[in-house]
Amino acid sequence: MNRAKILVVFLVLAATAAWAVPEVDQPTPVLKGTLFSGQSFNLKEMRGKVVLVNFYSSYCSFCAYEIGNLETFYEQHRDQGFEVIVVGVDPLEDRHRVERMVGLYGLQGVMVDDLVESGFEKKYPTPTAFVIDRNGILRSRTWGSKTPRFFSENVLPLLRAQ
Repeated sequence: MNRAKILVVFLVLAATAAWAVPEVDQPTPVLKGTLFSGQSFNLKEMRGKVVLVNFYSSYCSFCAYEIGNLETFYEQHRDQGFEVIVVGVDPLEDRHRVERMVGLYGLQGVMVDDLVESGFEKKYPTPTAFVIDRNGILRSRTWGSKTPRFFSENVLPLLRAQ
């Protein structure tokens, strides 16, 4: 192989590694931080619950569309062990925008740059959601707005499984 081909292969491999995402049907990576409320959280300690980790931007029109769906489903199912953590990917100077939107909809949130520890990437196309089952296993990874159909297909079966 000549040097140009080796360089191209190296760059492709490096780019793939830089954008690696947690794998479905594998244990969920670590996620720790302090929520906007001031309460600390550790995803590992949320075992026993079904958790949706949603990467969000206050500038994203698809995020604005789906946040009402998130709120509605959360309110209907939190008593069954459903939790939502919104991870804002906006620059820290826009924290107030993310915090305001998340608060208006009664959801828990944190800025990606404020996380203490994370096995997730800092940026995903927004919105991106990871659904974790009660045993801490990643069961789905979805890019795009979450509709009621998404919740009925990806979250309800996990909530029903005890």
